[in-house]
Amino acid sequence: MMQYLSFLQEACSRPAGKHFEERRKLVLGGGALSIAALVCPVIAVAQAQPSDGPRKINFAGRQRMLIQRAGKFVCLAGLSPDPLPLLAAAEETLELHHRTEIGLRNGDEGLGLEPETNALVLNALMHASDAFAPFGEVIYDAIEHHAVGPGDLQKIALLNGSALNAMDAAVSIIERVYNSDELSERLAMLINISGRLRMFTQRMVLQLCLYRSGNRSDGSLQDFFTTMNRFSISLNILRRVTPAAVSGEKRAPIIEALDMARRDWETLGALMSRAIRPASIHSFDDMRDIDRRAENQLGKLNEIVLLYEGVAA
Repeated sequence: MMQYLSFLQEACSRPAGKHFEERRKLVLGGGALSIAALVCPVIAVAQAQPSDGPRKINFAGRQRMLIQRAGKFVCLAGLSPDPLPLLAAAEETLELHHRTEIGLRNGDEGLGLEPETNALVLNALMHASDAFAPFGEVIYDAIEHHAVGPGDLQKIALLNGSALNAMDAAVSIIERVYNSDELSERLAMLINISGRLRMFTQRMVLQLCLYRSGNRSDGSLQDFFTTMNRFSISLNILRRVTPAAVSGEKRAPIIEALDMARRDWETLGALMSRAIRPASIHSFDDMRDIDRRAENQLGKLNEIVLLYEGVAA
């Protein structure tokens, strides 16, 4: 299993630690740390170190997924008869998000990240941190109170999009800064798009959960099907572009993994389409089944991202 999913699986089996407030302050204090990071030496876009580029695009892209994942866990906790394990999972997801946020700016040897020195990237990460803070506050409020109220879900529905969009913009800047002769523009794009698929799996479950919980606004149903469509389009782009972008023995494993992801998506997408219809039987058990399938797809998609990263290494 991939490193981050193994981390979450292990962590979600533990009760939340006793230093909750200290961790909360760390997670929500990212904006100030981002500002401090701007005192680092600055280099021009063309001088970015290409060797670190694939990993930075991967981990920055993973942040988008973790934002949606944290909201998903809280939403599922609001529907569950036993919310505490799901809230613990949300907390551990935020902690992983926070570690990666710091690592993208200041470096993290364990994650294989070097300190960031590009002003454009640092500014984008600061903006993403600021946009994330109010969303993270809502998640931690639910965790602290060991319960999820209608107001929490309304705020998640309102705030998750702005947090996601800011992080997506940061990923795009990182992709642009770090593509070079060693990391081609096409391969940087493939790492970004494959990473976005991970986010879509979590966003669809979150959107479905919010819809089931009654947090429906104008266009919410359309947004859900738009996310499904974007998943399909992104997967098709990868399947079309990869044969020309990846050569040699590294191509076949990626093509095989993409074909498997397409088959899994056909099943999951059909299940989600039925689940959101008014005629479907609304129950927490079928939501959990959808989430398990989405988690399985998430794991396979992460392996695909790592395969693309390996091509670029």
